[in-house]
Amino acid sequence: MDIPDNKISILREYFPECFTEGKIDFDKLKTSVGKSVDFDDERYSITWAGRNNTFKCIHNPSISTLVPDKRESVNFDDTKNIFIEGENLEVLKLLQKPYFGKIKCIYIDPPYNTGNDFIYKDNFRQGTESYLEQTGQSKDGVRLTTNPDTSGRFHSDWISFMYSRLYLARDLLSEDGLIFVSIDDSEAHNLRLIMNEIFGERNLISEVVWNSKYTTSNDKKFISTQHEYVIIYAKNINEASFNLLPRTEKADSAYKNPDNDHRGRWKSTPLHAKSGRKNMKYKFTNIRKFNGEKISPFVWSAPKGRYPRYNRETLERLEADNRITCGKDGTGVPNAKTFLKEVQQGMVTGSLWKYEDVGHTHEANEELAALIGKGVFDNPKPAKLIKQILRLSTNSKSSDTVLDFFAGSGTTAHAVMELNREDAGNRRFICVQIPERIENSNLPTISDICKKRMRCAIKQIAKDSKETDIGFKVFKFAKSNYKIWEDYSGNDIEKLKKQIKLFENPLVKGYKDINVIYECMLKEGLDLNNSIEKVSTDLNTIYRITGKRKFCICLDKSIKQQSVDSMDLSSEDTFVCIDAALDDSQKKNISMICKLKTM
Repeated sequence: MDIPDNKISILREYFPECFTEGKIDFDKLKTSVGKSVDFDDERYSITWAGRNNTFKCIHNPSISTLVPDKRESVNFDDTKNIFIEGENLEVLKLLQKPYFGKIKCIYIDPPYNTGNDFIYKDNFRQGTESYLEQTGQSKDGVRLTTNPDTSGRFHSDWISFMYSRLYLARDLLSEDGLIFVSIDDSEAHNLRLIMNEIFGERNLISEVVWNSKYTTSNDKKFISTQHEYVIIYAKNINEASFNLLPRTEKADSAYKNPDNDHRGRWKSTPLHAKSGRKNMKYKFTNIRKFNGEKISPFVWSAPKGRYPRYNRETLERLEADNRITCGKDGTGVPNAKTFLKEVQQGMVTGSLWKYEDVGHTHEANEELAALIGKGVFDNPKPAKLIKQILRLSTNSKSSDTVLDFFAGSGTTAHAVMELNREDAGNRRFICVQIPERIENSNLPTISDICKKRMRCAIKQIAKDSKETDIGFKVFKFAKSNYKIWEDYSGNDIEKLKKQIKLFENPLVKGYKDINVIYECMLKEGLDLNNSIEKVSTDLNTIYRITGKRKFCICLDKSIKQQSVDSMDLSSEDTFVCIDAALDDSQKKNISMICKLKTM
């Protein structure tokens, strides 16, 4: 997807009057939006060293692709879960068309920028070659670097790094989608600023404090930090909704039934409240009762500085329905009965997440060690934390997609599968992790750790549930199957002819059909979970991709009209092939039947 072109298309849809000869007329745009324009040179904004290059990096289209790896996958043909091994900025660009507006929940645990964290070396000029260098796959491969505070751009480099990825991630969220980002004190302030700019300040839901450690460290000079943050934004606050958490035994324990009320367990609710209207100040005569017998009248009014919770008519109705209680012996201050069966069957989450409820760092380390061994990965997140996020943001009955493009040890994938087992859910995940090299002979990269954890979790979950989707498709970031045109502006005609000759066949030497098919799917915006059916005729081999409309690809060097006719294509369907495989007459005929696209 061409990111700027997509934004311009949206602008053209809502402000057609602001385009002159195909260009944006900013003076007309300012006039159209009127009061919303800030004409002052001095305004509140965030800027940093490298901002301009960040947008160049965002806007530069990816010239790469994703290729399937069935050998490293689990249950490739049936699973809806996806693991992508690759640099996440480039991967986010590749996912723009197929997953634009389709992701229900994003959770990421990015580098915290403590000075030792891994920082990706974004380079908008080098594209795939930069990625190959970073991951040690080129001849002159180098190790990925950290971001030392001696660099002079300690915060700016981190902001550039995060801004580009969050910018692209927002477009992937559905209108009711939510994003959760883990962070600590190092960059929490900057993260809020850039997310305010990308998602809009009004779309902030909360900055949750996670009580991540249950002990303090006595070797700290000042304060032993026991918390991290989870910052939550909505794509559109008007469309977003937060699920209630399941009620707990602790919450329900406040409800008793001392008077054997036939309506079940209840708890006392004061008749007064902190706020109200002045005209709500009144006295209410309540008939005290004990064991159903009237005792004596009692004149009640709200205490000083408080207001009645209910109006007079409501109080009379509550009393008539035996919903006013005056304590065990009928002589106490009157309260209303709130019955358990009538309260909201769920709980609103608070802004403090305690480790007893969502786990802590030590638990996360033990959890990972039990699956793949100790000391393999530093600072994983506990699955309980991610499951809390999933319960709040996804629906077990819907096929909600969860994206994590800093997959790390694979906690998000593990949590999705585990929660699906617990509530018979149908969530699916897309996890992205760059193959950063580590010092481990058995698991040489972080992406290897992630895949190993997912496989171990699958074995564990499979013992209890056969219905849960416990598998994952592996895709790997790779060079495009298309030859990349090199700009040539010289006068050497023979050199130009030689370059043009190379493009008589647009695909690289030694390409695999399946890799080209998936690249076409990405370019056309087709979900990577669409199945591919190989249809062989006597004349040609055609691949048919499932979906609402037919999408067929033929990579043969020559195509017969009968083969195309056998696909029974309509005007809404698409047929893709190599340009040289058809003559002009065929192109005209096929384009009258369906949408023809050639390479």
